[in-house]
Amino acid sequence: MKDKPGALSLFQRLTSVPTAPFREAAVSRKALEWIRANLGARVKVRRARGGLIVSYRGAGKGPALCLAAHLDHPAFELIKVTHTGATARLRGGLPPHLLAGACVEAFPRVPKNNRPLARGVLGPRPKKDGGLWTIAWTEPPKIGTTPDFAVLALPACELKNGWLLSRSVDDLLGCAISLETMRRLSTKRAKVNLTVLLNRAEEVGFIGALDMIRSGVLSARDSYLSIESSRELPGSRPGRGPTIRLGDKATAFDPNLTALLDSAAEALRKRGTAVQRLRLTGGTCEATAYLTFGYESGGVAVPLVNYHNGWGADAVAPEKVRLSDVEGCIKLLVGASRLFGATILRGALRTRLEKRHDIEKSALQRPP
Repeated sequence: MKDKPGALSLFQRLTSVPTAPFREAAVSRKALEWIRANLGARVKVRRARGGLIVSYRGAGKGPALCLAAHLDHPAFELIKVTHTGATARLRGGLPPHLLAGACVEAFPRVPKNNRPLARGVLGPRPKKDGGLWTIAWTEPPKIGTTPDFAVLALPACELKNGWLLSRSVDDLLGCAISLETMRRLSTKRAKVNLTVLLNRAEEVGFIGALDMIRSGVLSARDSYLSIESSRELPGSRPGRGPTIRLGDKATAFDPNLTALLDSAAEALRKRGTAVQRLRLTGGTCEATAYLTFGYESGGVAVPLVNYHNGWGADAVAPEKVRLSDVEGCIKLLVGASRLFGATILRGALRTRLEKRHDIEKSALQRPP
């Protein structure tokens, strides 16, 4: 059965189960259910160790614009579990200075819903970075159950006065935005080539994206956009539209892709949709991984409050974004996708040069 159209409905589906680095199986299933119900035969889905590759080809054999998002969010890997508590390793960048005394909920490795197996409270911050945290159960696990990971006890999905709040906006919202962009284009049989990459384990160093890159399943002819909800900064504020990322903390992004996004943004602004533009140095995103290995790469972000559940706040809190920025982001990506095929980016230029080489290469066999 199809969901109501829109990124919000899909986001609610994705957040109906918790997620964590290397524990993305449950949310991946939710994404696949939605893809089969809403995209169906119009797309091809390929499983990879690093995640899912969803492809819509409405423009033939040319390069594709790839929207990359990730299925995980920082959480705790449970190392040892007893009836009274557990030890846990933090996987990802939750704000450690805010975590002592925070409430957590523990789940099996592949949860079916948001009902935890146990609840507890985090102990003091470990003396060494990377050290194990302690959890004291307030509701211990029942005999016969096996808690595997824990997440902060925060709302899965709430709407308040134009805000979307969740324990895992980053980056399940990016997944929802990317797939909704594909739905809008494929429903209209748009003459575009679009791929959505749903990567795993981004929060521990882009592991899923790197696995896809190094395994050879990605095309160097394609262009890659990281779709994130990223920490608000001056020049990238909630309610003022999505942000074209000029770069992140580690790298500056590809100018060709930035120009493509600028063109799409200019058309949107004429119709009253705001778009921001800034190098977001609050963190590093998957675009850097693609750039490092020679792929044309850029990024788009939705400005995020309470990044990773508390950076910039006084206590652990849900991440939140403005709903208007979510819709603006989808419109920006739809516009960029429509412009992509007619724009001479690296993939199209590579194809043109390869054809030229194929025509003339026989002349190289003759002595100069």
